[in-house]
Amino acid sequence: MKNTKLTALGIISLGLFSLNVNAKDDTNDAPDPADVTRVISSIKVAAGTNSNDNDFAIETEFKLGGSFNSDNNFLTMISINGANKDSDPYEDGFELREARARWFQVFGTGIGVMPKAGYSLDYIDRSNDDSEVIDNIIAAGAIFKVPVLKNWTVYPNVAAVQANVKDEYKVPGSDDGVGIQVNIFNSIYLSKKGTYLMVNPQYSYIDFDNYTTQDLLIETILGTPISDNKRWWLNATYKETFSDIDSDNKFISSKSFKANDDKRQFRIGVTYYF
Repeated sequence: MKNTKLTALGIISLGLFSLNVNAKDDTNDAPDPADVTRVISSIKVAAGTNSNDNDFAIETEFKLGGSFNSDNNFLTMISINGANKDSDPYEDGFELREARARWFQVFGTGIGVMPKAGYSLDYIDRSNDDSEVIDNIIAAGAIFKVPVLKNWTVYPNVAAVQANVKDEYKVPGSDDGVGIQVNIFNSIYLSKKGTYLMVNPQYSYIDFDNYTTQDLLIETILGTPISDNKRWWLNATYKETFSDIDSDNKFISSKSFKANDDKRQFRIGVTYYF
């Protein structure tokens, strides 16, 4: 079943190549990674650590962008993450932890205070991670571009989420989770050459019938071009997550918001835009 899901992701990615793509669909050809609604093709490789145990992790990401017309652009994405989990007694070495597929489409609005609006569809597969409770996640969301200052733009994002629990982790009285996720992407430009800082709070609420989970993720990203044509970029990412569980289920304990060490991440990587 696990191999079937990963094969399906591969088929989807190959099928996307048959679309009429145009990576240079913006009037300004230079990449701008800080613009969340900007569509451009890229390949990214990053490595780092997970949690306080400093488990080694590596991730790869492939994006293919194109356009139907000047105000209707799309982006497809496939990403794969792998990591060690040495502190987990059920784990043995480096393994695939997550595979993700995304369809993103963005439209020009002609409105000065909100020049772009879009939507995304995500499928996240965690079935290969034996230490993970969630088998897969399906999400559908909307995003908007809202310029605030000359060097600061905000991208509000709201998504509906379904989290499907692995059979072996289901407890009596509970069910697969449904909920909502809210992101506020903040892009701040630090220099004329494009160096940027992003501070992105993300709140998620998921209801599993007789218990609910809440997560507050704070993601910080620093990126800068490392080539004159701005095709190569160096980026560093740090994620800190605070988790809460409110449970009426005797098999699951409640806990108030606190830092979730297992979800702490640091990555440094290189991205090539084409």
